[in-house]
Amino acid sequence: MRLYFFAFSLFLLQISIITRFFSFEGIIPDFLTIFVIIYSLKNSLKESIKMAVFVGILQDLLSPSGLIFNTLTKLIVVGITFSMKDRFYYSNLVVKGVLIVVITFIDIGIKSSLIFFKTGIFEISYYHLVYLVLNFVIFYLVTFLDEVK
Repeated sequence: MRLYFFAFSLFLLQISIITRFFSFEGIIPDFLTIFVIIYSLKNSLKESIKMAVFVGILQDLLSPSGLIFNTLTKLIVVGITFSMKDRFYYSNLVVKGVLIVVITFIDIGIKSSLIFFKTGIFEISYYHLVYLVLNFVIFYLVTFLDEVK
């Protein structure tokens, strides 16, 4: 229950004004996707799916499109994390860094594809690269601080 409260707190952090400190040209890292990846690395598939649905629904509640983009992408992120988690020794920071880059890139691709199917516009710009780098930096900091303690 404590982790669900933490996820809700991250959600509030992500939609609040505090995110301006973490943003770059208006691009905000997705703290909740990073949280879902870390949670999936440390917990069972069943628990990770529950957390992904909870986090995805929280984000979709604020979505003006009324679609379930975030819930769907969070579930796919959990699936990809679990498929990669068993193949690699993921305690190495370099492997974790590659994992976050790959999963964030796939997350961007899925969201862009879903937007394409809804609007007919497919765009991957340099903003996506900045988003990927911001997610990598935040993930790396959290993982590094977790290993230091």
